[in-house]
Amino acid sequence: MPSKPALTPSSSRISTWLDPPTKFSMFRTTSELPATADLAIIGSGFSGASVAYHALKAYPALSIVMLEVGDVCEGESGRNGGHIRPDFYTYASQITAKYGSEEAARLNKFERDDFEAVKRLIKEDSVDCETVEDGESWQVFLTQEEFDEALREFTMMRDLGGDVHDIQVYMRNEAIGVTGIQGCFGAIVSPGSRISPTKLSHTKVLHVALNNCNDATQYSSGDCVSDYSELDEFEHLDMNALRIVPKKSSYVHKITTSRGTLLANKVVHATNAYIDTLLSISSNVRDTTKSPNGVVLVTPIRSHALEIASVGIRRKLSLDPSHNITNMNFNRGGEYLIQRPNGNFVLGGGRRFGNGNGIESFNNNTTAETEIDGSVDFYLSFFFPQILCFDNSHYLSPPKTVLGERDTNEAYSADYGIVKQWTGIMGFSVDEYPLVGKIPSFLEQGQEYCIAGFSGHGMPRIFLAAKALVRMILLEDDDYRYDCQYHSTVGPMHYRYIEGTIEVAENVQLPQCFAITEERLTKMISLAKRKE
Repeated sequence: MPSKPALTPSSSRISTWLDPPTKFSMFRTTSELPATADLAIIGSGFSGASVAYHALKAYPALSIVMLEVGDVCEGESGRNGGHIRPDFYTYASQITAKYGSEEAARLNKFERDDFEAVKRLIKEDSVDCETVEDGESWQVFLTQEEFDEALREFTMMRDLGGDVHDIQVYMRNEAIGVTGIQGCFGAIVSPGSRISPTKLSHTKVLHVALNNCNDATQYSSGDCVSDYSELDEFEHLDMNALRIVPKKSSYVHKITTSRGTLLANKVVHATNAYIDTLLSISSNVRDTTKSPNGVVLVTPIRSHALEIASVGIRRKLSLDPSHNITNMNFNRGGEYLIQRPNGNFVLGGGRRFGNGNGIESFNNNTTAETEIDGSVDFYLSFFFPQILCFDNSHYLSPPKTVLGERDTNEAYSADYGIVKQWTGIMGFSVDEYPLVGKIPSFLEQGQEYCIAGFSGHGMPRIFLAAKALVRMILLEDDDYRYDCQYHSTVGPMHYRYIEGTIEVAENVQLPQCFAITEERLTKMISLAKRKE
């Protein structure tokens, strides 16, 4: 059973998305940690940044403190494969079996809506995130069995009423003609894009959030959260900036960091793989486990990626100029490939060849995040020329690796070279779906929320999941009152302020499979125990 990871700063190799650093690198808005906040957000990846963005877009008067143990967006958000690929159909049978056909169609719509929302976000200010407006995401199948399975899921989603109008199926000869991948048995093409996650999180999301904030909103990186507890007996603070006041005004959260203590009315845990470190969900569920530490509901899994120089490679992902292929994935998503605007390729995956299938081991409160798994490295290095069907002159034995400091600029001794190589820690929930929502009252007595466990598929889900979470925090919590009046327009999910500054857009329907409920947590713990 994996142990709980420690919230320690990452010293991993620098990913291509973190180089060069942005203005938010090791960013702090104050020299001293604020004493209080309406909302504390722990984690500065795409999830935490999106929560701050939506909260301050809705209510600029909110005082928010964002805490990060390392650098801004230094975790998995800054270490992924560089693509946003909505999944429109592969889960059709699984979701239908667990939640029903309507939920399968709802998840299809949610990922489509999220993708369109991110595209609008980028387009608003012409932010350069390396995205492509009308890009194609190609799921390339290297076995007939895998292709047949995907076709069944696609057909099922279509029959369930899911939106698959812009998804195209290419049989073997057609797929080979477009991609040049001789070993493929077919392909399914859907909307998608390459994307620089840090440019999105830094340049757009955090930038807008800070521009919308007031002087009471702060960001602090490099703060190791050493203790987290509820302060049951605390006189409510009379802060001018406070806009959300708990009815139980004697209750706040106490967060102890390396720079001091912060008192917050509400807390959002946006630490993904590290969610069990501060928020011991499983160990608090009554009568479900004999383990003193509970079971781990979100397992840390190490990902690998590398950037490959385009020197000497006259090859694009698409051999057909009528197709704008921005990313490909293979082996049921086990490997994924993009081509950057400079021509370089980014390849990720291979974790099934790693130690324990990539399940990360955390010992003595340290992470193994800095290590490159040799088996995964070897596999990825040779998968690249094989999948793009280079001839023997393109093989390197072993592949040339150009690593080291940021200013390394060695000449390549062969047709391609590995420019950068990095790892990250993904958070896989035991039922493979994110945990988004308020922590149930039977687990804790405060106002804690969670957005984590995206299981390697966060980019097309996080932005609107964060928006839905902000709605729960600001609009739907019966334990809180507001200094603005509101009325219901349609139902419990549709609130609109009459006074004040909150703007409420269209309703965001969070998929049921994302919701945090006692029933789901109990099932997750039972599943986790069976997997031990």
